[in-house]
Amino acid sequence: MIKLDIQERDGYLIMDDFPENCIFNKVKTGCGATTIALTNNENYIIAVPTTELVINKCYPPKDKDGKDITWKKSQIQAGVSPTNDRLFGLYDKLNRTVKAKLSKFLKQDGVKKIICTYDKVDKLIDLINPLEFKILVDEYHNLLKQYGFRTMVINQIMEKFKCFKSHCFLTATPIPERFKPDIFAEMEEYVANWKTVDKITVYPYPCKNASTTAAKIIKHYQDIGYFVLDGIKSEEAYFFVNSVREIKEILKQCKLTNDDCRIICADDELNHYKLEGFEISNSTAPAKRFTFVTCKAFEGVDYYSETAICFIVSNGYNKHTLISIDMDIPQIAGRIRTKSNPFKNKIVHIFNPKAMNYYLPFDVMKESIEDELATACRRAEQLNKETDIKILKQQDKEFERLGVHTYIIKKGDRYEVNDMVAQLKLYQHWTTNIIYRSSEALQEAYKKLGIVINQGYEWDIADEDIMKNILASPQFRDYHKRFCDLKSKEGMLSDSEEQELETISTKHPILVEGYSKLGVNTLRQLRAKKAINAALEELEER
Repeated sequence: MIKLDIQERDGYLIMDDFPENCIFNKVKTGCGATTIALTNNENYIIAVPTTELVINKCYPPKDKDGKDITWKKSQIQAGVSPTNDRLFGLYDKLNRTVKAKLSKFLKQDGVKKIICTYDKVDKLIDLINPLEFKILVDEYHNLLKQYGFRTMVINQIMEKFKCFKSHCFLTATPIPERFKPDIFAEMEEYVANWKTVDKITVYPYPCKNASTTAAKIIKHYQDIGYFVLDGIKSEEAYFFVNSVREIKEILKQCKLTNDDCRIICADDELNHYKLEGFEISNSTAPAKRFTFVTCKAFEGVDYYSETAICFIVSNGYNKHTLISIDMDIPQIAGRIRTKSNPFKNKIVHIFNPKAMNYYLPFDVMKESIEDELATACRRAEQLNKETDIKILKQQDKEFERLGVHTYIIKKGDRYEVNDMVAQLKLYQHWTTNIIYRSSEALQEAYKKLGIVINQGYEWDIADEDIMKNILASPQFRDYHKRFCDLKSKEGMLSDSEEQELETISTKHPILVEGYSKLGVNTLRQLRAKKAINAALEELEER
């Protein structure tokens, strides 16, 4: 591991290019590293894990002057970015139309940038001269995290990245050493040496039901109009929930509508079915009071808000929602890019651990997998010596059937051991059975986070009682103040504020009577029910 002295300005990297043929740990998220490849004088293929990341870079929500840009859904498509004619965004289907656009783009003069999803890297090689392009594999830690369901795509990247002029695997949250596959363990790794340190505060909140607690937070926003953290009001919330079903459960409990929220998840038939009438949005769409985000946009995507807080929702009984402490948490912490947002580096983590009577210790699991790998090595050696075609064909069918569950893969005519599978099993066991086995275990992992990632961030783990106190049932004085505030701006209320006013009025009719008979200025001074009743009685006696 090599420390790389860097130049920085206001938390952003200043570099002409990345070191070549290596891993580059930029340490901080949101530091403008991808922008370097997008704007320098080198031809680049920038491979990213999600479609949302391609769209976010090609159709940015803000222009160079920081002004909002609103994109219609019909405008967003694969092709040249409307804000940068040197950038081509490639995702979804590589059909004739897209190929024609790409061919025209490649013929133009000047530097060329192609940002694409991981699955397009292999296909691009046939359409370009790879030796004319450098490749940047962004958020490379996903090559391990997503290996279980993107096996073929990731294998193609690992086989083809050396075809390019040079390669760089980029991330702010590298694969921890204990889970690093051999192909990355053998690479030179550069680590950005930051002089400035950002403080990130995590507010852990253990509970019995994560979705219900998230719904309770939303109702808190709805009932009194805001959420107060560290004495500062937040009027907007982002919920990072890696399960569309969990999102739907929260929407149902809070009775939210499309006007109240946007949902950023994979835009496919299954998710439309799960959401039953709720619209699927993206990061370029106008912000709403509540935004729900799946892993489609956990990383690299820029969001802007003056007052939004980021909430992470983890259900111990749904492994898809279990957020990695060392890789996912720092990524989510960097998603809000508005510098003036007082919650920019604060995260509330809502979680309910899965009750476990017994779990397999990590060292025991590791020893078992190492034994399986050793057996796979011997088996691969035997297969490479085998000359019977029938036996080899039968073995190939067996490996194809097993898919990601086999340690052996075939490259050309040779069989090799694929330790990505082994490291993925270890990583999943660590996250699911070690970190989230109890509230104490998760909070202990948070305490160690500052040791694991200690360059560029200072971690502060808040007391869980802070959240418990905030989520205590709102008092009459909270409703009273919010009622008066809303009545003071009546006629200029948004739809959600109108709904909020109606809810408070139904819950506390005495406020309606007080406003009607006493006026808002007098009512505002009377902060208790007894005082309002006394004022009304006195008025009647007159």
